[in-house]
Amino acid sequence: MAAPILPYLRFDAFLDAPTRAALLDWTLANSARFVPAQLIRGVVNPDVRRSLTLRDLGPLAAVLDTRLREAAPHWSAKLRATPFVTSEVELELAAHNDGAHFTLHTDTYASNQVARGDRMLSAVYYFHRQPRGFDGGALRLHRLGAKAGDPGLDIAPDDNSLVVFPSWGPHEVMPVRCPSGDFADSRFAVNCWIYRARL
Repeated sequence: MAAPILPYLRFDAFLDAPTRAALLDWTLANSARFVPAQLIRGVVNPDVRRSLTLRDLGPLAAVLDTRLREAAPHWSAKLRATPFVTSEVELELAAHNDGAHFTLHTDTYASNQVARGDRMLSAVYYFHRQPRGFDGGALRLHRLGAKAGDPGLDIAPDDNSLVVFPSWGPHEVMPVRCPSGDFADSRFAVNCWIYRARL
């Protein structure tokens, strides 16, 4: 019997309209500060992960941090995950333009890696300019033990939606098509990782 698809939660209209607009404005105003996305230990490999990222969310960081910390115990219970006390929330802005993707991976650290704690929950908040200037970019959730090319469950990156899942679960970002190539037409996301202190 096949393992079940990774459990997840999805929320529409996650942020109020003014906060969502402020996040989009911040993202567009700081476009020149985005850099190629890195893998572990600062490696850049666009064959594996192709996008632009920024670790500074300005005044929106505190808003998201508070929302995530408050919701984490409830989400953990709903996902039937191991209960934990949140030690940190890590945030990363990501812009996915034409050809952007992220191959099959998990969000957990290996035990021998230097880490600030254990990632327990991953959340992705999606937002974009209207009208939408891209296609594709679905979040594909997989079964445990999945390999590249295996089928999975695709979740559309709908504006102002949030998806939450256990950090140990295999997932990928499907390729994005953005005909204009303009940064402002990108599929934007805030990648969020909720930690417990490493024991």
